[in-house]
Order: sequence, then C-alpha cells, then structure tokens
Amino acid sequence: MGMKVVERRGPKNKRSPKRRERKHSFGSVLFTLLAAVAGCGLLLSYLALFFNPTQHPVPMFFGLYYIPILLLNLLLLLIALFRHPRTLLIPVIALLPTLLLADRFVKFGREEQQLEGSHIKVLSYNLGRYDAGGKRVTATESVSGIKRYLAEQNADVVCLQEFAVKDTTTLSVYLPDYPYRARHLFKGDRYFGNLTLSKYPIREVSSLTFPDSRNLSLVTDIDVNGRTVRVYNCHLESYSLSFTSLIKRLFHKESFTDEVVQVHERVHEATRRRSAQVDALLQREAESPYPNLVCGDFNDTPVSYTYHRLTKTKKDSFVEAGKGFSGTYSVLWPMLRIDYILLPQEYTADRHQTDRIPWSDHYPVTTYIYF
Repeated sequence: MGMKVVERRGPKNKRSPKRRERKHSFGSVLFTLLAAVAGCGLLLSYLALFFNPTQHPVPMFFGLYYIPILLLNLLLLLIALFRHPRTLLIPVIALLPTLLLADRFVKFGREEQQLEGSHIKVLSYNLGRYDAGGKRVTATESVSGIKRYLAEQNADVVCLQEFAVKDTTTLSVYLPDYPYRARHLFKGDRYFGNLTLSKYPIREVSSLTFPDSRNLSLVTDIDVNGRTVRVYNCHLESYSLSFTSLIKRLFHKESFTDEVVQVHERVHEATRRRSAQVDALLQREAESPYPNLVCGDFNDTPVSYTYHRLTKTKKDSFVEAGKGFSGTYSVLWPMLRIDYILLPQEYTADRHQTDRIPWSDHYPVTTYIYF
C-alpha cells in the first residue's frame, strides 16, 4: 500500500507580518492621540483652581468635568499598562497632580483624634426646599425627617440653606432646643432662604447679598462662652439646572447642539456670578474682627476657583478630619462635593461626617471644631 501524504495548510486568511504591524501601528497612534487629548483636558482642569472664570472661562469648563475626565485618564492608564506600554507616560504625567488633590475627595484609614478642650459641633445642610432629588419622599416626610435628624445631631450651631416655611411665626417651634435664631428669607409662595440656629447667644446679624441674585451669606456673631465667632452661612450661585432636566435636554436629538450651547452659557454665567460672590465674601471676611467659620452650599467642587480662593486662609473640615467619600450631592454621589465647613487655621476639626439621609438632594455635613 502506498503512503498517503497529508498536506498541512495554515489558516486561509493569515495576514502578513507587515499588515499586522501596520494595523498595530495605526492603533498605537490612535491611542496615543486619545491619551494626549485626555491628558491635556485633565491638566486644563487643574488650572481651574487658579484662573478667575470671569476672565478665563476655558479652564472653568474643564474643572467642572474634572471627575469624568479623571476617570477617563484612569481607564487609559490601565489600557496603556497592558496594551500600549510605550504610551504609559502620558496618563501618568496627567494624573500626578491628582495625588495632591485626592484627599479633597476621598480619605481612607484615618484614625479618630482624641482632642480635648473648648469646642462646638457645627452642622451645615442645604434642605433644597424639601426636594429629595427624585427620591420617593414627600415634602411632608422630608420636613419631619429633617426635624428628627437635627434633634438627634444636637449640634451647637446649625446652618441651613434653602430653608422654606409658610409662616415665619412657626420658627420658634421648628426646633425648640435652639433659643437663638437668625434668618434671611425671601417671599415667594413660601418664605425661603438661609436660617442659622444656635445654642449660644447671637450678638449681631447681618446679610451679604449679591446683585441680581437670591443667593446670599447670612452672617452671625455668636458668643461661645465669652469667645465671639463669626459664622457665614452661605448659599452661592447655582446652575439652576436639575440633573434630570439636564439629561432630558441634552438628549433631545432635534436640538442637541442648541441645548449644549444653552447649558454651557448658563453654567458660565453662574460661575461668573459665583466668582464675584466669592470676592465679595472674602472682602467681608477681611474686615471681620473675629475668627470666621464659613459653612454652606458653595455649588462648586474642590477643583474650582471658588474652593481655592476660600481655602487659602482656612482649613477644610473634610480634609482635616474626614473619612471615606466626600460627596454631598445625592444625585451624583460620590462624584460631587459642593457643601463645606471651613475653619480658621488656628482651629482644629475633628469627626467630620457626611450623613446619607434621603430628605434633600444634598447630604448634611457635621464636624466638631476645637478652639
């Protein structure tokens, strides 16, 4: 019998090494370009800290999108690590400054301090006029839940923003444990605005209002056992856009481009106003004869001109004494932190806490401040 010779054939569509190399080279160039663009975007977002958005709006927009740009760069870093190692340096360089900003967003492994001495517990909470940000909670349930929460926390000083009430005469029974109250409320279908509650005597009250805006800072001088502390209860300019309406508008295909332009124009205008409000607040602070506590809803992230300016001479209670994620806006938790308690450099913060409760679209922040 003759032997049958079997011819072995390779895959029919085997590509030549040159073709594979050409395809690989094109993919590398494309990835390098994407990494470079994303890296430049992240570097621009850092500049938002230092440039006034009134004169330099471009860094402001990149600072606004810092978190998604950061996540994109982290994804590109992982891809480069395993698929395009020659490009690894680009996301690494872009991400390096984030190491200096990381503790503004998240902190792990921090041990509780055992501080002693004179101190007060401070709480700041934007009530959002009892809008729970799309959660299945009624306004009545929110009011009851907020009253219970504030009573449980038993803070010495409470700064409330977007507080609303139909009858101002009911303030005395809203929280009877607080004999001292200051308010600046606007009249609409209800009275709404800022309310400061204190267990210590309030010696003087004033308001820092802003042109063409219902945002403000309520200023109270509080006597804490003979020590006067000036508390700024702030609600700075917002974008006047809910997250839900923003998504609906941007995904309306027929007018997508127009909606993007309108949204960004509104964001730019709000940011411009907020930067002017920050300058006015800092000027008022500079005239203060007392130590200043600045609390409230700044409507800006830790990568912003607002935050950078306000923390130049003050400590951030989360950076000093926080743990876990810092997010305070419930709709995009844990990505957005826009509520703060800032304290003088000579004071110390301890036990900063952000409670994820469902009564508003914001989460309250509390901290103990030691003199």
